[in-house]
Amino acid sequence: MRYLSVAVTAGGLLAIAYRLGRCKAAWHEVTAAKEGLRTNRRRAWLHTVRLATAIAVLLIGLLAAGFHLAG
Repeated sequence: MRYLSVAVTAGGLLAIAYRLGRCKAAWHEVTAAKEGLRTNRRRAWLHTVRLATAIAVLLIGLLAAGFHLAG
């Protein structure tokens, strides 16, 4: 009976230590995810601005070519 109680206590302590470690790791993962989200959002906006600029330049060029051919 004594060995059983020692084994249960040791197992319980290991489980508690594991859960406490996972809680700390989870907070680190949340913080890293927030920073990653900011980086990804910034990168997405950069791609959007580049795409919009390229479309605007292309449309202005086509419009200028159309006026040149019409005139």
